Amino acid sequence: MQLRHWIVTLAALVTVPALAQPVQQSTGIPTVTRLVKMFTELERGLDGKARAKDLAALDAMLDPSFEMRIGSTPGTPVPRDAWMRQARAASHESPRIEQMAVHDFTAVAVVSFVERGANANGRFIVDCWKRDGDGWKLAVRYVSDASAHGVELPRTTVDKRY
Repeated sequence: MQLRHWIVTLAALVTVPALAQPVQQSTGIPTVTRLVKMFTELERGLDGKARAKDLAALDAMLDPSFEMRIGSTPGTPVPRDAWMRQARAASHESPRIEQMAVHDFTAVAVVSFVERGANANGRFIVDCWKRDGDGWKLAVRYVSDASAHGVELPRTTVDKRY
């Protein structure tokens, strides 16, 4: 009788911790956070409004002091009006947004991502969005070529989700 009690107790000790552990399945599909999803939609909306040449909607998404800074000419910002003209004149191909990270600082969100279109290397973009009531307005955009010139990148990536 005592041996049977010991076996049942041992079985319970082995089984209960195993049941308490979550089953982890490797699906290969990255998890997207609420903020990444929200800002991906904002970025796609911005691009869509520019491609549709919807000036009023594009204007509504930009902070009045918006400017863009380009990595190759950081001392010469592109003013809001010039950026809007460039954005509306862009090709009709919608770029892919990859590797987005969002850092939310309550009043400001810093959103970084790689944008790939016809240019195989793509562009690395850092957008600073300012909270505006219940929404967001794009305040500053920083853009550079996504290719690494003279920098050896690690062969693995860190799976970092925000």
